[in-house]
Amino acid sequence: MIYKKGKTDRLVCFYFYLCFMKNNSPKERVLEAATLLFHQYGYNSTGINAVIEEAKVAKSSFYDHYKTKDDLAVAYLKARHDYWFMGLTAGVEKMRTVKERIIAAFTYIIEMNEKEGYRGCAFLNMLSELPEHKGKIYNVIHQHKTELQAYFKALVTDENRAFMLYMLFEAGLTESQVYQNSAYVKKTIELLKQDLI
Repeated sequence: MIYKKGKTDRLVCFYFYLCFMKNNSPKERVLEAATLLFHQYGYNSTGINAVIEEAKVAKSSFYDHYKTKDDLAVAYLKARHDYWFMGLTAGVEKMRTVKERIIAAFTYIIEMNEKEGYRGCAFLNMLSELPEHKGKIYNVIHQHKTELQAYFKALVTDENRAFMLYMLFEAGLTESQVYQNSAYVKKTIELLKQDLI
């Protein structure tokens, strides 16, 4: 589903379920419910019982697939990672030049902001709720960011420029969430178009 301004946040489900959730099994319903609730209320404020109720599954079905809430968080983040990179690469790979590809990457932030209501980075949102920066949830977050850094290194040959683009990209995600608009990202795109970055 696509975010519509003025509608309830429950519309902000990553619409990747339309692609991946074909047979609506209990496992998939739990993951979909977790995505909705983690997005709307945060990880720590969402209890297992709320997920079970939202998913309309038996408690035993939940524990058949996810032994702990942390296991569910890992599944959620891995699904988010796949969806997010699929969207990023789809837009970038349509472009021919390196410059066009870089601009397409930043344009993806704007597209996601509009779809998801300026919620920022799901991985950093989850990170902010962890009591310690270790364990299996943290490892998935760390891996996502490492792969994003590698993505920019593959996009441009200069390692320093790749680092700068990654940092600008991360800043764009954060500033969009703070100010609830894409002005920072749009300004970055304009500077990229003028070869000032």
